[in-house]
Amino acid sequence: MFWYFLLLVGGCVLLYWGAIWLVQGASEIALNLHISKAIIGLSLVAFGTSAPELIVNLIAAYQGQTGFALTNVSGSNLTNLLVGFGLCGIIAGLLIHWRSFLYDLSALVISALIPVGIMLLMILQGKEPQLPFWSVLPLVAALGAYLFTLARRGMRTDPKETDGKPSRPIAISIIFFLLGAITLYGGGQFVLDAAVQIAKHFQIDASLVGLTLVAAGTSIPDAIASIVAARRGEHDIAVGNLLGSNIANILAVITGTLLASRVGPSEIQLAAGTLKASHSILIDYVMIVAASLAFFGIAVRWGRITRVSGLVMIAVYLCYMGLRIYFELS
Repeated sequence: MFWYFLLLVGGCVLLYWGAIWLVQGASEIALNLHISKAIIGLSLVAFGTSAPELIVNLIAAYQGQTGFALTNVSGSNLTNLLVGFGLCGIIAGLLIHWRSFLYDLSALVISALIPVGIMLLMILQGKEPQLPFWSVLPLVAALGAYLFTLARRGMRTDPKETDGKPSRPIAISIIFFLLGAITLYGGGQFVLDAAVQIAKHFQIDASLVGLTLVAAGTSIPDAIASIVAARRGEHDIAVGNLLGSNIANILAVITGTLLASRVGPSEIQLAAGTLKASHSILIDYVMIVAASLAFFGIAVRWGRITRVSGLVMIAVYLCYMGLRIYFELS
């Protein structure tokens, strides 16, 4: 079993470096194409740091681990909202210019409500909580609307913000981008295999491993990128990265997961392209909605995350995960 834990750690390391190379390559490509630095933070960096979750989920869904795929997203989003922002507040003190992020804060809440609404609809129809394949429609519609707002804001950006010069030629940046994608795939396969074997050994549901160990591992790039940005005084990039990452996790990653499950080899579990959940997983997503609304309120009311509020956010995360693990194991 030691080797499976070692494989899990090694997979997370590969996910971390894969995300770093992917983000570096994407950022430098964007600079070569004169795209705004702020838009890079909200889009390429945020979506790039969501790549570990996407890769792990695509592999998991294709192999039939749908509960694992859903808890990986919920665990990553809770980690970003409560631990990522909490650490930024404790280490650097995070300023939130909420008027600049009004579209993103709204998208954060709306994206969190979509899977919860669909699961509740399934329950009202007398079914188990699940995301049927048609869930792709509202997810893609919301993703398209959000990307449209990003594009419009990018067009209104001050030209001075695009004056940064890339440190490498665009060909080298493309190589880094592709290397990051390949590394992410390898790390995702390692993480999934190790998590499933650990779950089997301890006779626990693989979805619980996805909610905790794997979600924390795949959220490392998001948290580190925002902490570094906050310490450098780049508060907008720090906020935009975590907000954009959470939005991408639900709208892009779950969409990709549904598509991967549709073509998966398991004809019994995945024939209809449905992501099967449970009432515990539904509670996880309700918690995401609550944390998103709370963050929206903090941003509008105080406009900052202090050390005290950061400690409270991390304490809430630890208490929820502790209760979740306790009730799942009992």
